[in-house]
Amino acid sequence: MPGRSAVVHDFFVAEGGGEAVAVELARLLPSASVHTSFFDAGRYGSRIDPARVHPWPLQRVLGPTRRFRSLLPLYPAWFSVLDLRGADLVVGSSVAFTNAVRTRPDALHVSYVHTPMRYAWELDAYLAGSGASAIARAGARSIRPALRRWDRWAASRPDVLVANSATVRERIRRLWGRDAEVIHPPVDVAGIALSARDDGFLLVAARLLAYRRIDVAVAAAGALGRDLVVVGDGPEAARLRAAAGPTVRFLGTVDRPTLVDLFGRCHAYLVPGIEDFGIAPVEAMAAGRPVVAFRRGGATETIVDGVTGVFFDEATPDALAEAIARVDALALDRAAVRAHAERFATPVFRARMRELLLRNGADPGLMAPD
Repeated sequence: MPGRSAVVHDFFVAEGGGEAVAVELARLLPSASVHTSFFDAGRYGSRIDPARVHPWPLQRVLGPTRRFRSLLPLYPAWFSVLDLRGADLVVGSSVAFTNAVRTRPDALHVSYVHTPMRYAWELDAYLAGSGASAIARAGARSIRPALRRWDRWAASRPDVLVANSATVRERIRRLWGRDAEVIHPPVDVAGIALSARDDGFLLVAARLLAYRRIDVAVAAAGALGRDLVVVGDGPEAARLRAAAGPTVRFLGTVDRPTLVDLFGRCHAYLVPGIEDFGIAPVEAMAAGRPVVAFRRGGATETIVDGVTGVFFDEATPDALAEAIARVDALALDRAAVRAHAERFATPVFRARMRELLLRNGADPGLMAPD
């Protein structure tokens, strides 16, 4: 009989790349139990059977609260005592905390790392321009040294680290002193049709967090008088709405068909901040749309300048506005843009993760058929 397996992810509340990877890992390991803090069954229940999911006790009290980030001090303690020693294979999708889970010495523990803990290592960028109160800022900075020590300790626990981009691999080397193999996240290219339609608006879809620099896109669109559609929710929503001009529309969280429709109708997709990888820009390319991106982070691994989009080098509204003008002038081959996106499709992720697990001794009987 195949041994037991487990998948662990920080929280299933908002939509993002970490959750997309965790869902795909659960599909790759169909008999695995799934462990997390909060699980929103209304959002994720159609993708992961809720009967497989084991959330923490606070789920019974708070439900899948949108204020899950405010519980930061509790997550290290919870994941440090999460006992997965009954599993022969543990695969984590780690945004911040899951590396700490308890596993047997003879088990295989693989961690797919989206970034070393941002709250510990990139706190100033995370807080910059944010709406966090002075008390919240001071509290976060006071626990930063302890979080860094804890994060380094937790990062020593997995047997194998996988980075979602070369950018994150370099960060892992610098902050944790470990190496990682790069496997890009899964992108549902097959679920997005190549589109010839162009309704003229610019699009950005992201969690509304300060480090995403959605404010740069809002200001650039206002300066140009261009229509901008912003999809997503988060702590910065109120501040961004207050700063936006009449050409900017905020849709909040939308369902998947609506987002796919927006990819197919937009003129270009914007990446105004640094992405660890960036699934949404690749989804836009799957629809044949160019991407205008800040030349840092994961965008440098997915965008071909002058072919699938353009870069800008300063995170300012003026630099983004100039880049938008350049993308307007591009003679794009939309089929070639989509073909480039195929390099990051879900089957590529699944095949590479399967190969990595097998190479490191995982029981093939734990995995779904090819």
